[in-house]
Order: sequence, then structure tokens, then C-alpha cells
Amino acid sequence: MSEIIINESNKLIIDKHFSHLICDEYTESIFKGGQSQADEKLRNINIKGYSKKRNNVYPETKRGSSYLSPYIRHGLLGLNEVWDAVVDFPHEDRTKFRDELLWQEFSRHMYAIMGKKMKKMLNYSMKNNNKEIDTTEMNCIQTIQKELTDTGYMVNQTRMWYSSHHSFRAGENWTDYEDYMFKHLVDGSRFANRLGWQWVMGGQTGKLYGFAQSQVKNRAPNLCRDCKLQYTCPIQTWPNESKFEPVNQLMNFDIIEKFGPTKIIDSGTKPEIVWLTGESLGDDDAAMKANPNLPVIFIFDEILLKKIKLSSKRIIFLLDTLRELSAKKELSIFVDDPKIILKNYKYSVTHACVPKYQNITKSNHPEVEFPTSRLAEPIDFYPKSYTSWKKKISLTV
Repeated sequence: MSEIIINESNKLIIDKHFSHLICDEYTESIFKGGQSQADEKLRNINIKGYSKKRNNVYPETKRGSSYLSPYIRHGLLGLNEVWDAVVDFPHEDRTKFRDELLWQEFSRHMYAIMGKKMKKMLNYSMKNNNKEIDTTEMNCIQTIQKELTDTGYMVNQTRMWYSSHHSFRAGENWTDYEDYMFKHLVDGSRFANRLGWQWVMGGQTGKLYGFAQSQVKNRAPNLCRDCKLQYTCPIQTWPNESKFEPVNQLMNFDIIEKFGPTKIIDSGTKPEIVWLTGESLGDDDAAMKANPNLPVIFIFDEILLKKIKLSSKRIIFLLDTLRELSAKKELSIFVDDPKIILKNYKYSVTHACVPKYQNITKSNHPEVEFPTSRLAEPIDFYPKSYTSWKKKISLTV
């Protein structure tokens, strides 16, 4: 068992505990973790003009991004909290911004239902009819990939460009590129990341999202002007239309099985500790709020990290968050197998709708389990589209 001394520097902790578990050299992202950082960004949120600016790419000063996504991803900010924070902004901007929050909730619902099956095409299979293109001299792809690896962030538009290009023009190995994006994005999640790729590829809609030079000229003209391939661009036209065949997803499922408890589940035994997961690291974590005097533990899953090799940027964000939390709570941090660690404790936890959580808690039952915080109530149907999902959900705000 490896226990982290959180008061040590991030560099020392990375070298000591994570050098064999990361995919890059020590790199800090543009985001600093911590509840105070999340709260400050939310207090200062300004989405005026968001509806028109959200797809801007370069220069960065023209972007409309809120830069809240890493804090939402790790539960430092709840979707419903962010929803309420934009109530006074213009209708057009508020509506578009809230639609993006709803899409995040939709992706969580889809992942709760499908889990690891999200790695496969959802409603349509695709036969790619495009030839592979070398990206070495493509300034657009190289620049957005460098921003990803340097900062741990991509705006929504470049995520679509990157995933479209590597879905249709980079051979048949789109999952390798999806993994690469996931490793480096500080807000990286399997639910949002994979659903985004599915949407781009047409796996959900049966229609591809194309990426071509015209979009770069429109959203980031400098990338074209400074490119060696400006006049011989290999993506001057849209990708060839791929062949799509419907996939029938027939499923019946139990809400509790997929989404976890809808109310507090209490075994009657008092917990000794609170286990925090990467989905719920905020001060408002339900289990932690209900047990303010209990010690808290966080476990970096060594087995999982060996397999996926996240970037140091993502680990550092979590370390910053945990360091701030340690000033408020008695906190222990381990790098180990969560199943082994949790065997030693009677614990309370907030449910996380991810396959790994279900795997861990199947053999290590919590004494008290709290429902996941949601923007929309759990659903009892498989939604074929975001639009059909929106028509049937019940919001919690």
C-alpha cells in the first residue's frame, strides 16, 4: 500500500507515486484544482455573448468558454448549481449554456445505461469510406493537439474537429485517439468524451459531422494562413459520406441497477469513514456533508491507472483539490486497489454511475450510500437521441 503525503510538492508526489502510471512528463495544466478555485470561477462566470462565441477557436481572447468543465467533471460544482448561477444572463445565452449543461447530464444518463458498451457504435454502425491522411504538416491538427497536451484543455469546436478528423481520416482506430484525448483532458470523462465521439461519427444519429478547411478558415483563420499546406490542404472538402446501418438497441433495465439509489441506503451500521470518488470531490459531497466529523479517504486506483495511463496534468488537478480538502478534513490518500483498501473500513459514499464504482462496491458494500446529484431524474428507457431524451425527462431544478 502506497500512502501519499499531501503536503509534499506535486512534483515530488508525481515522481514518487505516479512515474509508472502517467503518459507524459510532469506538466501542469491551465486549471488549478480545489473547491476555492471552483467557487471563484462560478462567482465570476460571465456567459454574455456565449451563444455567438462558444464555437470560436483562435485567437483565445475571442472564445466564449466558461472554463468550468474540470470542476463540474469532478463534482466540485454541481450541474444544478451552475444552472442556477446563470439565471440573470440574456435569454439566448442562458438557453444555449443551459442546453450544454443538459447535454452533460444526457451523457451521464447514457453512460449509466450503456457503460463500457459506449465504446461501440450506438444506434448506427459505420463503414468508413475515407483514406487515411498524414497530419504531420497540418497546422490545425498539430496546434489543437499541442494545446491539448500543453494545457489539458480543448474548446468544444476543436474537440469536434479532432474527433471528426481521427474518426474518418485516420484509419480504423478511432478509439486510440479517443483514449488519447481522454488521457490529457483535465475534464476528461468517459461519458462526455465517448458520447461526443459517437455524435461526430454518426453512431448516435446516422449522420457524420464533417471537418474541412472552411471551418478552420472561419473559426481560426491564422491556422490556415500559417500552414505550409494552405493551398494544398488535404481536407479542402468534406469527408466522404460513410455507410451507416441501423443498430437495434433493445433493452429493459432497472433504474436502481443502472443509476444507483434514488434515496439514502442505510445498513444500520455506523460508518467509520467517508470514501470520496473522482466523480464527487466537492465540499457538497452528500456523504461527507452528512458525516462532517468522520475521516475521509481517497484512493487513486493503481490497477486502473496502469491500464489507462492518464497525463500528469489530470493527477496534479486532483492533488491540488485533495490538498485543499486536507486543510478542512482528516484525509488519507492512497495509491492502491480500492477493493483492498475498503475491505478494512465501514464506509459511507456518494454513488458514482461508472462501471468501476459498481465493480468495487459489489464486493465491498457501503454501510451508507447516498444518491448521485442530478440535473434530471433517472430514466427508465433507452434514449435514441438527445432530443427524445429532453422531451421525456424531469428536471431537478
